[in-house]
Amino acid sequence: MFLKKWRNSLLLFALLPCLVTTSLLATETPGAEAKAQGGEFTLTSKNGTLSLSDLRGKVVLMFFGYTSCPDVCPTTLAVISRVFDDLTSAELQKVTALFVSLDPERDTPERLQKYTHYFHPNIVGVTDSKRTMLQLMRDYGVSYERKERPESPLGYVIFHTPDILVVDRAGNLQQERIPPNTRVEDITAFVRSLL
Repeated sequence: MFLKKWRNSLLLFALLPCLVTTSLLATETPGAEAKAQGGEFTLTSKNGTLSLSDLRGKVVLMFFGYTSCPDVCPTTLAVISRVFDDLTSAELQKVTALFVSLDPERDTPERLQKYTHYFHPNIVGVTDSKRTMLQLMRDYGVSYERKERPESPLGYVIFHTPDILVVDRAGNLQQERIPPNTRVEDITAFVRSLL
């Protein structure tokens, strides 16, 4: 337990400058958050299809990113892991997180599971076709921009909304988003308020 918290704290502090930079670079569609309605979806995980209705009764933290993301994604997943560590085992049974890949061509369900389970077993990696992902991003008010960068090891980078989205136990998208600089204690309190 100590090593896990130490690892997450070290990762958070090491990547904080990158997190701030990525947050500033993330492209937001004007008004996207106000129009976000959320809604039902079905995506693919390592264990098969997963729908929002399958998670009814749980608070769902959603974060859109990709496994090759060098900064904001691992930092945010480390924060979510710390929130989960702060919850009691009874509370943890009523909460899950979805890491929704914006890079379905590279992020297979197997790769996503390996990546997310490094942070916490309650974080599930999901993906689907590019068309499905684009619709989901519109429904949830998430924007992204893929830019070709020959100097990057991947050959491209993806700028994306850095916030954590929250769906309550009834399946409703909360309009209050969690920005990347939010304290773990505040996120934990917000999650508890929805349980």
